Amino acid sequence: MKTMHLAVAGASGQLGTLVVNELIRQRAIHPGMALTAITRTPGHHAAWQEQGIDVRFGDYDQPQGLAAAFHGVERLLLISTNAIDGTGRRLEQHRHAIAAARLAGVDHIVYTSFLQPEEGKTSLLNDDHLATEALLQESGIGHTILRNAFYQDLLLVVLGTAAMDGQLRTAMGQGHVSCVAREDCAHAAAAALAADYRGNRILDITGPAALDARALAAIAAQVFGKSIEVVALDADSRARHFIAAGMPASMATMLAGIERWLATDAMHLVSDDFTRLTGRQASPVQAFLQAHRRQLLAPTLPPA
Repeated sequence: MKTMHLAVAGASGQLGTLVVNELIRQRAIHPGMALTAITRTPGHHAAWQEQGIDVRFGDYDQPQGLAAAFHGVERLLLISTNAIDGTGRRLEQHRHAIAAARLAGVDHIVYTSFLQPEEGKTSLLNDDHLATEALLQESGIGHTILRNAFYQDLLLVVLGTAAMDGQLRTAMGQGHVSCVAREDCAHAAAAALAADYRGNRILDITGPAALDARALAAIAAQVFGKSIEVVALDADSRARHFIAAGMPASMATMLAGIERWLATDAMHLVSDDFTRLTGRQASPVQAFLQAHRRQLLAPTLPPA
Protein backbone atom coordinates (compact mmCIF):
# COMPACT_ATOMS: atom_id res chain seq x y z
CA MET A 1 0.00 0.00 0.00
CA LYS A 2 1.34 3.42 -0.97
CA THR A 3 1.75 5.78 1.96
CA MET A 4 0.06 9.16 1.56
CA HIS A 5 1.90 12.03 3.25
CA LEU A 6 -0.51 14.56 4.75
CA ALA A 7 0.39 17.74 6.61
CA VAL A 8 -1.55 20.23 8.71
CA ALA A 9 -0.08 23.75 8.72
CA GLY A 10 -1.23 25.76 11.72
CA ALA A 11 -1.53 22.58 13.75
CA SER A 12 -1.33 24.28 17.17
CA GLY A 13 -4.48 26.36 16.70
CA GLN A 14 -7.91 25.28 17.89
CA LEU A 15 -8.99 24.01 14.47
CA GLY A 16 -5.59 22.54 13.62
CA THR A 17 -5.44 20.56 16.85
CA LEU A 18 -8.88 19.10 16.19
CA VAL A 19 -7.86 18.13 12.64
CA VAL A 20 -4.63 16.44 13.73
CA ASN A 21 -6.44 14.45 16.40
CA GLU A 22 -9.11 13.42 13.92
CA LEU A 23 -6.47 12.25 11.44
CA ILE A 24 -4.77 10.26 14.21
CA ARG A 25 -8.07 8.45 14.80
CA GLN A 26 -8.49 7.84 11.08
CA ARG A 27 -4.95 6.52 10.79
CA ALA A 28 -5.69 3.90 13.44
CA ILE A 29 -8.56 2.63 11.29
CA HIS A 30 -7.03 3.19 7.86
CA PRO A 31 -3.24 2.72 7.90
CA GLY A 32 -1.11 4.02 5.05
CA MET A 33 -1.09 7.64 6.16
CA ALA A 34 2.03 9.60 7.09
CA LEU A 35 1.07 12.67 9.10
CA THR A 36 3.04 15.86 9.71
CA ALA A 37 2.01 18.68 12.04
CA ILE A 38 3.53 22.05 11.15
CA THR A 39 3.56 24.61 13.93
CA ARG A 40 5.47 27.54 15.38
CA THR A 41 5.67 25.63 18.69
CA PRO A 42 6.85 22.07 17.92
CA GLY A 43 8.21 21.67 21.44
CA HIS A 44 4.66 21.70 22.81
CA HIS A 45 3.62 18.51 21.04
CA ALA A 46 5.59 15.64 22.52
CA ALA A 47 2.36 13.63 22.78
CA TRP A 48 1.90 13.78 19.01
CA GLN A 49 5.50 12.76 18.43
CA GLU A 50 5.00 9.76 20.71
CA GLN A 51 2.17 8.71 18.40
CA GLY A 52 4.44 8.79 15.38
CA ILE A 53 3.51 12.26 14.14
CA ASP A 54 6.31 14.22 12.48
CA VAL A 55 6.16 17.63 14.17
CA ARG A 56 8.00 20.35 12.24
CA PHE A 57 8.62 24.03 12.78
CA GLY A 58 6.94 26.32 10.29
CA ASP A 59 5.99 29.99 10.44
CA TYR A 60 4.10 31.81 7.68
CA ASP A 61 6.07 34.94 8.60
CA GLN A 62 9.37 33.15 7.92
CA PRO A 63 8.97 32.08 4.28
CA GLN A 64 12.60 31.03 3.88
CA GLY A 65 11.95 27.92 5.98
CA LEU A 66 8.51 26.93 4.77
CA ALA A 67 9.57 24.88 1.73
CA ALA A 68 11.67 22.69 4.03
CA ALA A 69 8.73 22.31 6.39
CA PHE A 70 6.60 21.14 3.45
CA HIS A 71 9.24 18.77 2.05
CA GLY A 72 7.79 15.43 1.00
CA VAL A 73 4.20 16.48 1.71
CA GLU A 74 1.65 15.41 -0.88
CA ARG A 75 -1.49 17.00 0.55
CA LEU A 76 -1.36 20.11 2.73
CA LEU A 77 -4.05 21.67 4.91
CA LEU A 78 -3.48 25.43 4.89
CA ILE A 79 -5.48 26.86 7.79
CA SER A 80 -6.09 30.57 7.34
CA THR A 81 -4.32 32.63 9.97
CA ASN A 82 -5.92 34.90 12.56
CA ALA A 83 -3.97 38.02 11.55
CA ILE A 84 -7.19 39.96 10.90
CA ASP A 85 -5.88 43.48 11.37
CA GLY A 86 -6.43 45.19 8.03
CA THR A 87 -2.69 45.46 7.34
CA GLY A 88 -2.53 42.81 4.62
CA ARG A 89 -0.36 40.57 6.80
CA ARG A 90 -2.68 37.58 6.61
CA LEU A 91 -2.74 37.60 2.81
CA GLU A 92 1.05 37.86 2.75
CA GLN A 93 1.27 34.87 5.12
CA HIS A 94 -0.96 32.84 2.82
CA ARG A 95 1.08 33.95 -0.20
CA HIS A 96 4.26 32.69 1.48
CA ALA A 97 2.66 29.32 2.26
CA ILE A 98 1.32 28.76 -1.26
CA ALA A 99 4.63 29.72 -2.87
CA ALA A 100 6.50 27.36 -0.52
CA ALA A 101 4.05 24.55 -1.25
CA ARG A 102 4.65 24.96 -4.97
CA LEU A 103 8.41 24.97 -4.42
CA ALA A 104 8.17 21.83 -2.27
CA GLY A 105 6.09 19.99 -4.88
CA VAL A 106 2.87 19.69 -2.85
CA ASP A 107 0.20 18.04 -5.01
CA HIS A 108 -2.93 19.39 -3.34
CA ILE A 109 -3.82 22.16 -0.90
CA VAL A 110 -6.93 22.21 1.29
CA TYR A 111 -7.62 25.80 2.35
CA THR A 112 -10.04 26.99 5.03
CA SER A 113 -11.80 29.98 3.52
CA PHE A 114 -14.96 31.86 4.45
CA LEU A 115 -18.54 31.41 3.31
CA GLN A 116 -19.64 33.61 0.41
CA PRO A 117 -16.51 35.68 -0.27
CA GLU A 118 -17.49 37.91 -3.17
CA GLU A 119 -16.16 40.85 -5.10
CA GLY A 120 -17.64 44.11 -3.86
CA LYS A 121 -18.29 42.87 -0.31
CA THR A 122 -15.29 44.49 1.30
CA SER A 123 -14.60 43.47 4.89
CA LEU A 124 -11.71 42.28 7.04
CA LEU A 125 -13.09 38.75 6.86
CA ASN A 126 -13.91 38.71 3.17
CA ASP A 127 -11.00 40.35 1.36
CA ASP A 128 -8.07 38.14 2.41
CA HIS A 129 -9.99 34.93 1.71
CA LEU A 130 -11.06 36.12 -1.72
CA ALA A 131 -7.49 37.08 -2.59
CA THR A 132 -6.10 33.79 -1.24
CA GLU A 133 -8.54 31.82 -3.36
CA ALA A 134 -7.24 33.73 -6.37
CA LEU A 135 -3.65 32.86 -5.40
CA LEU A 136 -4.59 29.19 -5.30
CA GLN A 137 -6.13 29.42 -8.76
CA GLU A 138 -2.98 31.07 -10.07
CA SER A 139 -0.62 28.60 -8.38
CA GLY A 140 -1.46 25.63 -10.60
CA ILE A 141 -1.67 23.42 -7.50
CA GLY A 142 -4.76 21.25 -7.14
CA HIS A 143 -6.90 22.55 -4.31
CA THR A 144 -10.00 22.12 -2.22
CA ILE A 145 -11.42 25.34 -0.82
CA LEU A 146 -13.57 24.85 2.27
CA ARG A 147 -15.76 27.92 2.70
CA ASN A 148 -16.63 27.66 6.37
CA ALA A 149 -19.60 29.49 7.86
CA PHE A 150 -19.21 31.31 11.16
CA TYR A 151 -18.32 29.04 14.05
CA GLN A 152 -21.08 28.36 16.54
CA ASP A 153 -18.65 29.67 19.17
CA LEU A 154 -19.67 33.17 18.04
CA LEU A 155 -23.02 32.53 19.70
CA LEU A 156 -21.33 32.52 23.10
CA VAL A 157 -20.70 36.22 22.52
CA VAL A 158 -23.98 37.00 20.78
CA LEU A 159 -26.13 35.25 23.38
CA GLY A 160 -23.96 35.87 26.43
CA THR A 161 -25.97 38.74 27.88
CA ALA A 162 -29.26 37.34 26.53
CA ALA A 163 -28.84 34.36 28.83
CA MET A 164 -28.70 36.77 31.78
CA ASP A 165 -31.16 39.56 30.97
CA GLY A 166 -33.45 37.95 28.39
CA GLN A 167 -32.55 40.39 25.60
CA LEU A 168 -30.84 39.40 22.36
CA ARG A 169 -29.34 42.68 21.19
CA THR A 170 -28.23 42.48 17.58
CA ALA A 171 -27.46 44.49 14.47
CA MET A 172 -28.15 41.56 12.12
CA GLY A 173 -31.60 42.87 11.23
CA GLN A 174 -33.55 40.33 9.17
CA GLY A 175 -30.40 38.54 8.06
CA HIS A 176 -29.66 34.85 8.53
CA VAL A 177 -26.59 32.86 9.53
CA SER A 178 -25.87 29.13 9.21
CA CYS A 179 -23.41 28.75 12.08
CA VAL A 180 -21.32 25.59 12.00
CA ALA A 181 -19.59 23.68 14.80
CA ARG A 182 -15.81 24.04 14.84
CA GLU A 183 -15.63 20.25 15.27
CA ASP A 184 -17.59 19.84 12.03
CA CYS A 185 -15.12 22.10 10.22
CA ALA A 186 -12.34 19.88 11.55
CA HIS A 187 -14.09 16.74 10.29
CA ALA A 188 -14.51 18.38 6.88
CA ALA A 189 -10.86 19.45 6.72
CA ALA A 190 -9.62 15.99 7.74
CA ALA A 191 -11.88 14.30 5.19
CA ALA A 192 -10.81 16.64 2.37
CA LEU A 193 -7.13 16.23 3.25
CA ALA A 194 -7.29 12.42 3.38
CA ALA A 195 -9.34 12.12 0.18
CA ASP A 196 -7.83 11.17 -3.18
CA TYR A 197 -9.43 14.13 -4.97
CA ARG A 198 -6.92 15.74 -7.36
CA GLY A 199 -8.72 18.59 -9.10
CA ASN A 200 -10.00 21.98 -7.99
CA ARG A 201 -13.23 22.35 -6.01
CA ILE A 202 -15.05 24.70 -3.66
CA LEU A 203 -17.20 23.30 -0.85
CA ASP A 204 -19.52 25.26 1.44
CA ILE A 205 -19.33 24.01 5.03
CA THR A 206 -22.40 25.21 6.91
CA GLY A 207 -24.63 24.28 9.77
CA PRO A 208 -27.94 22.52 9.03
CA ALA A 209 -30.10 25.67 9.10
CA ALA A 210 -29.86 29.39 8.36
CA LEU A 211 -31.34 31.23 11.34
CA ASP A 212 -32.41 34.83 11.80
CA ALA A 213 -32.38 36.66 15.13
CA ARG A 214 -35.91 35.57 16.04
CA ALA A 215 -35.11 31.93 15.37
CA LEU A 216 -31.92 32.19 17.45
CA ALA A 217 -33.90 33.80 20.26
CA ALA A 218 -36.51 31.04 20.15
CA ILE A 219 -33.85 28.31 20.34
CA ALA A 220 -32.06 30.14 23.17
CA ALA A 221 -35.33 30.55 25.07
CA GLN A 222 -35.94 26.83 24.87
CA VAL A 223 -32.42 25.94 26.01
CA PHE A 224 -32.23 28.60 28.76
CA GLY A 225 -35.77 28.11 29.97
CA LYS A 226 -36.59 31.81 29.80
CA SER A 227 -38.12 34.28 27.37
CA ILE A 228 -35.65 35.98 25.01
CA GLU A 229 -36.62 39.27 23.35
CA VAL A 230 -34.91 40.49 20.17
CA VAL A 231 -33.69 44.09 20.50
CA ALA A 232 -32.65 45.59 17.15
CA LEU A 233 -29.65 47.92 17.21
CA ASP A 234 -27.59 49.69 14.58
CA ALA A 235 -23.94 48.69 14.29
CA ASP A 236 -22.62 51.67 16.28
CA SER A 237 -24.99 51.00 19.16
CA ARG A 238 -24.11 47.32 19.05
CA ALA A 239 -20.40 48.12 19.29
CA ARG A 240 -21.05 50.38 22.29
CA HIS A 241 -22.98 47.57 23.93
CA PHE A 242 -20.07 45.17 23.45
CA ILE A 243 -17.65 47.74 24.89
CA ALA A 244 -19.90 48.37 27.89
CA ALA A 245 -19.77 44.62 28.56
CA GLY A 246 -15.98 44.82 28.76
CA MET A 247 -14.95 43.94 25.21
CA PRO A 248 -11.93 45.71 23.64
CA ALA A 249 -13.02 48.41 21.21
CA SER A 250 -11.31 46.84 18.18
CA MET A 251 -13.06 43.51 18.70
CA ALA A 252 -16.37 45.22 19.43
CA THR A 253 -16.16 47.14 16.16
CA MET A 254 -15.33 43.97 14.23
CA LEU A 255 -18.19 41.94 15.72
CA ALA A 256 -20.67 44.76 15.21
CA GLY A 257 -19.46 44.97 11.62
CA ILE A 258 -20.08 41.25 11.20
CA GLU A 259 -23.66 41.68 12.40
CA ARG A 260 -24.14 44.64 10.05
CA TRP A 261 -22.91 42.42 7.21
CA LEU A 262 -25.27 39.63 8.27
CA ALA A 263 -28.09 42.18 7.94
CA THR A 264 -27.49 42.13 4.16
CA ASP A 265 -28.41 38.41 4.27
CA ALA A 266 -25.08 37.55 2.62
CA MET A 267 -24.80 34.42 4.79
CA HIS A 268 -28.25 32.98 4.03
CA LEU A 269 -26.86 29.72 2.69
CA VAL A 270 -27.27 26.10 3.76
CA SER A 271 -25.28 23.43 1.93
CA ASP A 272 -25.11 19.64 2.09
CA ASP A 273 -21.43 19.66 1.03
CA PHE A 274 -20.43 18.72 4.59
CA THR A 275 -22.57 15.60 4.56
CA ARG A 276 -21.39 14.55 1.10
CA LEU A 277 -17.76 15.04 2.14
CA THR A 278 -17.87 13.38 5.56
CA GLY A 279 -20.92 11.12 5.57
CA ARG A 280 -22.07 12.89 8.77
CA GLN A 281 -24.82 15.33 9.61
CA ALA A 282 -23.79 18.84 10.69
CA SER A 283 -24.49 19.58 14.35
CA PRO A 284 -27.36 22.03 14.99
CA VAL A 285 -27.22 25.21 17.05
CA GLN A 286 -29.50 23.65 19.66
CA ALA A 287 -26.87 21.02 20.48
CA PHE A 288 -24.13 23.64 20.81
CA LEU A 289 -26.17 25.84 23.15
CA GLN A 290 -27.21 22.86 25.24
CA ALA A 291 -23.57 21.79 25.56
CA HIS A 292 -22.63 25.31 26.72
CA ARG A 293 -25.76 26.04 28.73
CA ARG A 294 -24.01 26.05 32.10
CA GLN A 295 -21.28 28.36 30.77
CA LEU A 296 -23.83 30.82 29.41
CA LEU A 297 -25.95 30.76 32.56
CA ALA A 298 -22.96 30.67 34.92
CA PRO A 299 -23.87 33.91 36.77
CA THR A 300 -27.30 32.52 37.68
CA LEU A 301 -26.58 28.83 38.23
CA PRO A 302 -25.66 27.55 41.71
CA PRO A 303 -22.24 25.88 42.09
CA ALA A 304 -22.14 22.31 40.79
